[in-house]
Order: sequence, then C-alpha cells, then structure tokens
Amino acid sequence: MRYSLRILSILLVCVCLSIMAAAQQVISGKVTGAADSTGLPGVNISVPGAGSGAITDANGRYKLQLPANAATLHFSFLGYEPQTVPIGGRSIVNITLQAASKGLGEVVVVGYGVQNRRDVTGTISSLKGADIKNLPVSDAAQAMQGRVSGVDIVRSDGQPGSTPNIRIRGTGTINNSEPLIIVDGVPAGGLSDINPNDIASMEVLKDASSSAIYGTRAANGVIIITTKKGNYGEKLKASVNVYKGITNTIRYVPLLEAPDLAMLKRERYTNDGKPVDPVWQDAYYATQRTDWQRALLRSGQITNADVNLRGGNSTSNYLFSAGYYDEKGIVENTWFKRYTARVNSEHKLGKRLKVGENLQLTYRQSQGFDTYSAQTGLIFSALRFNPAIPVLNPDGSYGSSQASNELGDVNNPLFTAQTTDNTEKNYRLLANVYAELQLLDGLTLRANYGYDGNIINQSSFVPKVLDQTRTRDHAELWKRNETNGAELSEIFLTYNKIFSQKHHITFTGGYSQQTFRGDYFRAERWGLSDESPDVRILDNGNSIRDASGNFKPQSAIASGFVRGFYGFMDKYLLTVTFRADGSSRFAPDNRWGYFPAFSAGWRVSDERFFKDHVRFVSNLKITGGWGQLGNQNVTEFQYLSPVNSDKRYTIGGQSLNGIWNSRLPNPYITWEKAEMTNISMEAGFFDNKLNAVITWFNKNTKDMLVPAAAMDLHGTAAIPDQNIGQLNNRGWEVELSYQGGKKDFHYNIAANASFIKNEVTKLYEANSFISATRYGRQSQEISRTYEGQPLASFYGWKTNGIYQTLEEINSDPNITKDPNKANIKPGDVRFLDLNGDGVVNDNDRTNLGSPNPKVTYGIQMSAGYKRFDLSLSFAGVGGVKLYNADRMSGTDPNAPFNMYAEMLQRWHGPGTSNSIPRMTLSSVNQNNRVSDRFVESGDYFSLRNVALGYTLPASAWGRSGISDVRVYVAAQNLFVLTSYSGLTPMLGFNGTTDGNRQRGVDVAAYPQARTFTFGASINF
Repeated sequence: MRYSLRILSILLVCVCLSIMAAAQQVISGKVTGAADSTGLPGVNISVPGAGSGAITDANGRYKLQLPANAATLHFSFLGYEPQTVPIGGRSIVNITLQAASKGLGEVVVVGYGVQNRRDVTGTISSLKGADIKNLPVSDAAQAMQGRVSGVDIVRSDGQPGSTPNIRIRGTGTINNSEPLIIVDGVPAGGLSDINPNDIASMEVLKDASSSAIYGTRAANGVIIITTKKGNYGEKLKASVNVYKGITNTIRYVPLLEAPDLAMLKRERYTNDGKPVDPVWQDAYYATQRTDWQRALLRSGQITNADVNLRGGNSTSNYLFSAGYYDEKGIVENTWFKRYTARVNSEHKLGKRLKVGENLQLTYRQSQGFDTYSAQTGLIFSALRFNPAIPVLNPDGSYGSSQASNELGDVNNPLFTAQTTDNTEKNYRLLANVYAELQLLDGLTLRANYGYDGNIINQSSFVPKVLDQTRTRDHAELWKRNETNGAELSEIFLTYNKIFSQKHHITFTGGYSQQTFRGDYFRAERWGLSDESPDVRILDNGNSIRDASGNFKPQSAIASGFVRGFYGFMDKYLLTVTFRADGSSRFAPDNRWGYFPAFSAGWRVSDERFFKDHVRFVSNLKITGGWGQLGNQNVTEFQYLSPVNSDKRYTIGGQSLNGIWNSRLPNPYITWEKAEMTNISMEAGFFDNKLNAVITWFNKNTKDMLVPAAAMDLHGTAAIPDQNIGQLNNRGWEVELSYQGGKKDFHYNIAANASFIKNEVTKLYEANSFISATRYGRQSQEISRTYEGQPLASFYGWKTNGIYQTLEEINSDPNITKDPNKANIKPGDVRFLDLNGDGVVNDNDRTNLGSPNPKVTYGIQMSAGYKRFDLSLSFAGVGGVKLYNADRMSGTDPNAPFNMYAEMLQRWHGPGTSNSIPRMTLSSVNQNNRVSDRFVESGDYFSLRNVALGYTLPASAWGRSGISDVRVYVAAQNLFVLTSYSGLTPMLGFNGTTDGNRQRGVDVAAYPQARTFTFGASINF
C-alpha cells in the first residue's frame, strides 16, 4: 500500500510540474541598437503586471520565464526609447531600440552613479570627450572655456603647463574656490595630469541638488571626469592621434624706442629746471638696438602623440592608452612635457560579480620663471629694459645696464632666461579598483578603493652674476622634495527599479572615508665653484643656507551619504540627498557637517493637455531645488596653536633658542557653508532640433572664513580666521542649441551665457575691509574687499583730466585746503575730493570697478559635408574691469626704465593732453598713484578654437587594416577682440598667496599664445 502511495505521489508531482511548465513559457531573443545593429548589454526586460524580468548579456541576448498570463514585454535602456511589444505566442522575440532624442535619452554621470538626462532634476552640464579631442592644450580645463554655461575658466599665466582656475557660478568664497574634481570616482585635485584625449565625458554639477552627495567639498561645484573604456564583445580596435603646432605671441605692448626715450628722459630735467644727466646726452643711448619683447618672446612649438587600444569579449573589456605632450613656450627657455599611461578594464566573474580598475600614471616636467614680480619678473624686465642696450656685446658678453643708475636696476632678460634653471618634476599615480555585486534584481553593492599619490621634485639654480645691475657674488642651488598620498575607501548600495511601468525608484546610500598624508624637505647651498649643468648638485656648494623638512599635517574625512530618486509616470520627479561629513581639520565639537538638498521636476510636455494643444514643443520640463553644501578647503587645524622652536631669546645677556606659539587658536572654527536655490526650465522644439535651458540661481556662502579683524594686541603670533563672512552670487544661465541638415550636410549651433552678480553681504562691521597684496616698488594698494561690494574690487582715486594752467590749479575746489597745493604744477593729474573737505587724501579713495565678469559666454558651431568637417568655438566676457598695473609702472617718468609709447602724447603745454601727465622727476603729486587712469574695460571676444578636417575612407588604404584617417588643421586664440591695452585681457588671480582677494590685476605675467596645428587621427 505504501509503495502504491509513493508511486501515486510521484505521478501527481510530475503532473503538477508539467502543468507549471506549460504555464511558464520560456522566451528568448536579442536586443540591438538601431544605429549599428550591435547587441545592447544591460537592457532591462520586464513583464508588465508581474515581478519577473531579465537583463541582456554582453551580446544583447536574454532568456526569460513568463507567467501564464504574460501578454507583453517591456524593454528599457538608458539612452534609448523604451518599447513594449506583444508576445503573441512567440518563443523568440528580437527587437531594435531607437536612440532617444538628443538631450533626453542621454546618459549623464552623477555622483555615485548614472542617470537618464530626462530624469535629472538638478543642474548638470555635460561635455563629451569628442568635443575637446586634439585641442592643443595641456589641460582639459582650458578646453572647457566657453563651452559650459556658468563655468568661468581663468588662466592667470600662459606659461606652459600652468593650471587655470575654474569658477562655477562665480567666486563663492575669499578662500579656495576651486571645484571638486572626480576622476573615475576618485577625488583628483586637478586636471593637469589627465590627457584630454583620454576623457570620455565631463559632467559639471552646478547646483546643490546634484552636488550635495559630495557634501563638504562641493560648495564650489563638482566636475566629474569619466575616462574612455573598452566594450564587452568588441573586437580589438586601435587609434593613433598626432599633431604638431607652432605658437606665437598674440600682441605686443607699444614701447618707446631709444631716440624717443632719450628725448623724454631729457625733458624731465628741463621741466624741473635741472641739468640733464650725461647718460641722456650720450648718442649711444639714443640709438635703437633691441626690441626686448621680440627678443624674449619667440615662436614656440607643440607636439602631441597618443595611442589607444580597446576591446573585449563576453566577460571582459579593456583599454590601454599612452600619451606624450611637449610644449616649448613663447618665452625663451620655458617648456612643459607630460607622459601619460592609462589602463582601464572590467571583468565579469559569474553572473552577479564584476571587478575592474582604472589606473593612470603621469610624469610631468616643466621649466618656468617668475613673471609676477615688479622687481625681477621676466616679462616686466623685457618691458622695462633699455632699448639701446644690445642682447650681446661685441665681445659675446650680455648687454647690461650697469653703466648708470638712470638705466634701471633690472637685468638683461635674455641673460636671466638663458642662465637660470628652475625645473619641476612630478610623478603621479591615480588609481582605483572596484567590485560590484548584484545582490538582487535591481540591487547592487559596490566597493571602491582609490589612491592618489604624487612625488614632486623641484630644483632651482641661479648663477654668480658680476656684469649685470643686480649682482650676485655666488651661485645658488636649492632642491625640494614633496610627497603626498590620499587613500579613499567607499562602499555603497544602489537600488534601481521600475514598478508597474509608473513608479521609478532609485536609491543610493553608502559610506566614504579618505585620509591624507605627506612630507617634504628643502635644502639650499651657496657658492658652487663649478656652474656646469651636469654638476649642479648640493655637495658642490660651499655653504649650507637652508635644510628643513617635516611631515605634512595628516587629515581625514569620514562621510555617510544617501540619495533617493522617485519618478511617477516619467512626469513627476523628486530627488532628495543628504550627506554627513566629519573632518579632522576642525575641533572635535565642530567636525561634523550635515548637508541636505532636494529638487523636483515636472515634465509638462508629457501631460495630455499639453500634448494635444502645443505640438511644436517636443519637450518641456521645469525643475527647482534647494540645498546646502560645504567647503573645508581652508587652512587646517586653526583650532590649535602651533609650537615653533626657532625663536631667539636673550637671557642674562646670552642668546638662546626657544619655543613659541606662532598662531593663536580658534576653537570655534568650522565649515564654510553654501546655501543654493535654483529654478530651471528645459525646452525642446520641433522634435528637439532646437533646445533651450534657462536657469536662475541664488547662492549664499555663510560662515565664510576671513582673517580676524585687527586687535589691540602686542606680539608676533598670527591671528586665526573666523567664520563671520557672507557672500552672495546670483544670476541666470542660458543655453541654446540647434541641430539641422539633411543627408550629406549637417550642422550644429550652440550658445551659452551666464549673468552673475557677486556681492559680499557681511564682513566685520561698517567700513571694514580685507586688503590684498600691494603692487610694485611703491607698494601700492590696488584691491580691497568691502561689505556691500563685489569681491576684490579695485580701490583708489578718481581723476578728472590734467591741469592745463596755473589758474585751473588755483581755482580747483578739490584742493582749496590741500597742504600739497603749492607743489602741484600744470601738467599734473587732477584728483577728485570725494568727501568735500577740500583736501585730496586717503579718505577720497573709492571703489574703481569689479574684476568679476557680469557675463561670460560662448558660441560653438560645427558643420559636416560628406567627409569634410568644420568646428569653431568662441568665448568672451563682458562687464568686467581690469587694472593695468604694468601700465601704471610703465608710464611713470620718475622710474629709471623704458616707458610705454603713449608717453609721446604726454602733456607738454596747455591743450596738448588731458590724459597723460607731464614729464617730471618729481613725485609730489603722485600722478601714477592707484587711480581710475589705469582701470580699463576687460571685455573680449575670442575665437578660441577652429578646426577644419577631412576623413579619408577605408577604401583608400586597401587591406592595411586602417578603417579611416582624418587629417586636420586647427588654430587656437586665432583672434581676440578687445579694447584692453595690455598683453592680454585674459587675466585671472594674483600669482601670489592672495587667493581670491585680488583678480584682474595686470602685473606683466606670462602672456597667452596663438597656436596653429596640423594633425591626423588614424583608426584601425
């Protein structure tokens, strides 16, 4: 009986399994893309109304068990239009997905993941690697200029390899305002080590909603770099890119030639009733011999070559690239070289686990000079050195100004450039390894370890100098070594699921920790007996002048973060983000900061009432958001009082070394916080051929760390910063683009503009200010930051022309009570008495203009006809003032240097000039003090890049394996339209330690260059 029951049970189970098998149909197929018919990996296949689903493999294939009532399949993939198809009794269903309209289906990289462009509720701008490929720039930041709204690229120095400053939605603090740079998930510090041709995409996170997941380091915006990678199932492909170019100076400053210079120098003595110095009576110094600008500023060269190998199979993909960039600057003996190598790969270990790595090695070398000093700056010297002096004397020695103090105390600039050695070498490793495990359908766990390490070696040599004005009786050599390392550990979960085809939920949450370590040393010796380049080592120096070194302060950041996205019917969108950050830079009670943000979106164009009545608008989305961000990028550990051991004390008549506190502590110091609100509208017209994005934003920086107000204290200890400042940046961003053309001809036009108002809203008390580095040999104050004014505004005297006669001086109400009135002469500058007390003094100084642009804009145009392609990129700024400090120095007749050619238009009698004062040796009226005479418009419009290319077909190469070759010619900075009189209007921040306290001051820094290149891209 038992045996019979067992047989019956087995039969019943078999019947049930047969019924279930009949009810659960197995279906399979392949999903391909319409563009090239290749399989699409990672496509989500779901059964509406059921919980079952599948994802395509590396070749686009899938297999799925269906419930009995299944009637349709739903296919969705980021970047492609979703599709629902009936099953109709089939066991094989193959479909082709169409790419979504540009700008809507595009995938963008966000913090700790990716998102479909149509679902983004924050403000994110994207730039593809193809847009900046093969531009003749050493830094990807330079390639961004004019291409992204709200992003201002400020290159203070045109020296090869110099790194531009990046400002996103204005300068957000008086401290470090650089955005956070993320490369393949690792905070990278900057862009100078990345080969621009390795970049696949750049995403700029501009608002709080998109940036808040990075918390404490996101107050100044975030730039996410994604490098190129191979594809699963892709055969080995290779590409080689090479270009060669020449660079030259865009413009020169008109200077006096020797005869005119000698004439004006003599005129000074005549005007002052003094005998002329003999050097200006000597015909030798009235003979033109050297144009020092053209002697120093030469033609430079650029060479670039890089190779890229990529491919993959069903379980692995890989990319290897190597690059070489070599730039010889337009200034004698300045250069920059970079060698890069990259390995990116990813591997599937089973169905649920992926591992991979992104590895970048960089080696940089550079040689440069100081071009900021008003004492020894190289460009300054070229603009001031006497034009009667030759580069080389007949005996082969360098020309010199030693003959007379009247010739000035700067050295021959070619001597400085050709005998000084100032090199830097940088070795850098930027790497991360990761593992990603699919726990459940739609739920993944990712662990990431990153490392950013670099070693910096600097060496500076200056020779013994006996035959120049600035002599040195010994050679000097110093060397410096610095190492830095940052380790990143992260683990986070991502859940991404669509329910009932209406509810889209994405959740990301995790933990991050980063630690920073470093050390440095510096050693210097004087008196090298042999100055030959191959024996410039410290052991050859006679005396030790410096030997110092230490560990850098170690610091760490620990963070927890979470972001949730919810979309209902793809029409109503909500994103909520929160991050908690703890930083060792601050006191234990103030280490943790909490940064929330949210944003919402409404896709109006998906509403039935809109679709039925507004046919020409194909996309309309309105978004808005608010959030708080942090900035910890300030001087660390100001809550402590450092102890130094280098203090000299005298006790009982004996000199002893002792310790001292070099800074007072501030135990309350904490984060700077940025609070941002923005509202945006995205619109697409005529099937998204015409697209527009308009955004309003308002960013308030609170608890800004500023130098403590001066206190009535005695001693030498520094005063720590305090969290008391507030700064506001608000404005509009506008982006427009149009794509058109048919068949063989296509074109694209895009334009963007950002309108920003910058204002310091709180700073100490009324009439208090923060000053900046003073300029020149007279130590003149140019910039101040006041409450109620823009950051780093120019500050000085207002003027009203030139006194023409003695009667004008006697009747001028500005100086009725001025004790200096008797010393003022016709031909002197008329300064204005703004407070009405009849005296022109320090109390009459005022705001002279803002160096912060009111508008930055760019225009990009591209077109293709058959195998020809043309692209142009324009950039410009408006509503900005610059202070020409070099012109202030170069038009001072009291200085013993060459002068600007405009001095020929000086006042030399009533009616001869109302803008350029008389020639005099006297400085009693301080005609060349800081004033509006040297404030100029800094507006410019430039053709940043233009390229014309032609692609040769594969048939031209037979069976060589070459698929195509594109040859092209290109130019950068082809023209710059501006009224500014200096070498370049593209001025940035002071090259000292001023941070953001001074901007737009022309100190004769290294000028920008014009570049012409010819190149080729070969694909195999």
